[in-house]
Amino acid sequence: MELEYREKIIMHALYPKKQATFNLNAMKSLLFYACLFELTEKNILSIESKKLWCGDNQTGDPVLDVAISLIAPFSGKNISRMKWLSLIKQGEIYKKQMELMTENHLLSQEDIIFISWKVGNRYRVRKYDLLKPGVAKLERALVYGRDPDRQTMIMTVLAGEGNLFNNIFTIREFRKKAKQRYRELLQSDLFTQDRIISLLYKSLRKTLTAQKAAASYSV
Repeated sequence: MELEYREKIIMHALYPKKQATFNLNAMKSLLFYACLFELTEKNILSIESKKLWCGDNQTGDPVLDVAISLIAPFSGKNISRMKWLSLIKQGEIYKKQMELMTENHLLSQEDIIFISWKVGNRYRVRKYDLLKPGVAKLERALVYGRDPDRQTMIMTVLAGEGNLFNNIFTIREFRKKAKQRYRELLQSDLFTQDRIISLLYKSLRKTLTAQKAAASYSV
């Protein structure tokens, strides 16, 4: 079974040996951008001169179809507008994704009960072994310094911005090397010459920065 980017980041974030804190708002944005990457690979979404163009397609995937419905109003507009997409709307993607992964037995779900009331859900990873091929590719690129293929580069961006290297690599030295290598890749021709990856990375970065600023202001 081949996992999608969004499935991988959810499973890495929830894995029991996690070292990083699960940030729900950041995860919602990561999932949204994982959908954007997947839609570009399906030739449904394109970016030209920093403008998004999204076809009104139905993919049959409930999560991607929700993402398309959210992106459609931005078609023909500058990609920078993406940072204003509310967390409430991104939450629709998160909810659908968790439901789908539970149905596909990638996650198990338990109710969180407080004084006889359900106050939330707790999810656990069921099939972590499915992540191992992808982890091996990340290890080759981020620990041993080999050039990543395009899919591994995209996963590197999502994991790097989601602070997931601490979860992916169990060895401290590997985590340190991965973070350093990620910074190097962001400056490499391999990264900057792929306009889709570099533009979506910058947009994701702005979105996460805006979230942090809003959280700090509210405190």
